Amino acid sequence: MLDSIFQNKEVIELLNKVRKNPVYNDKKKKDSINYEKFSGLEQSFFLLFDALFKYRIVIEDENYLNDYVRHLDLLWHKIDNFHDISLGVSKILVKFTCKKLGYKNRVEENRREILEYIYKKYIEEGYLYHGVSSCYKEDIKREGFRPQKYENLYKDFYKIQEEYSSLLNDIDFYHDYVSFTDDFMMACLYATYCPLYFSNLLCPSNTKKAEINSYAKRDYLTTFQSFRKYLKNKEFSDEEIDKISNLCNEEWKLLKQNEAKYEIMLVKRSYFEKDKLQDIYEILCDKETDIAVLASQIMDTKIDNFTWSKDIPSNVISFVEIPYADYIIEKEDTEVEVILPTVKNVSSPEDGKVSVLLLLGTIFILLGVILSVIMLYQ
Repeated sequence: MLDSIFQNKEVIELLNKVRKNPVYNDKKKKDSINYEKFSGLEQSFFLLFDALFKYRIVIEDENYLNDYVRHLDLLWHKIDNFHDISLGVSKILVKFTCKKLGYKNRVEENRREILEYIYKKYIEEGYLYHGVSSCYKEDIKREGFRPQKYENLYKDFYKIQEEYSSLLNDIDFYHDYVSFTDDFMMACLYATYCPLYFSNLLCPSNTKKAEINSYAKRDYLTTFQSFRKYLKNKEFSDEEIDKISNLCNEEWKLLKQNEAKYEIMLVKRSYFEKDKLQDIYEILCDKETDIAVLASQIMDTKIDNFTWSKDIPSNVISFVEIPYADYIIEKEDTEVEVILPTVKNVSSPEDGKVSVLLLLGTIFILLGVILSVIMLYQ
């Protein structure tokens, strides 16, 4: 659904700016949204993913995409707090909805039609979201979604919960429902840290202070080193630490966490009969409030935590994979750029550097040959 957008050159450039440039990511932020805390770069990325997803749902037309992304770039560059950026996204969406409907720039003259269109696309035809472990994706596509009926180690974690009251104290491993949200930013968070009981166990809230959380990076070594240190500070014995860590290691393998993607499952609001807003008539008739504010009221979250315990057929389910890993995990270069020395007529300090490098290269080659000969005749 979003694949083509995430492959767009302008989008990739903007995402890289958010990753590397403090002007794009160092904003005044809320401590939490819906009581969930964001770490480091998460709020910058997730808000941008949300803006791109809204474009995909409301505008759809890729002819406007590059221009839309340039508007987002300017917004992220100029505004220093997430609240105003979020409102700015709504303002931009209103502008492009006006263009899509053929009203050019006559927003105020057509405000009701614009809001009705946003309501239709985002609410009546929109989605609820559930962050899901990517190891279950193919089963869900094949057989539909069966809440809490996938292979898991709940019984073993329940024993840990009973034995150590300070761990997993707010988790019910025997509930038969899952939670949905209509806030795409929250869905991004849940997709990054799912399953939540596992990430909350391995990375307690007081350890989520790094720019990028190790669990979010699927960094097994750092995650488990930090977890064992955390248990040690809590005065668990070495035997207890080994027992708990071994169970977590089995869960990590079961979830294929090293290769896990950031998957969001989408189900139409209409399937849950959540495709209406009670106050929509008042919003559409409001001629005083800024239209961007009204658009935000339509698209802003209305459902904090909607639970569902019944099976969902595969034909009403779709998936979005957010490319968060592409921007938070440093990748080793697979190719080394080779720069050939150039001949210069005039001597410069750079000539000395090139000569030294060539000399060192020659020495290493000779050493390699000598070692090879020695090993051959041993």
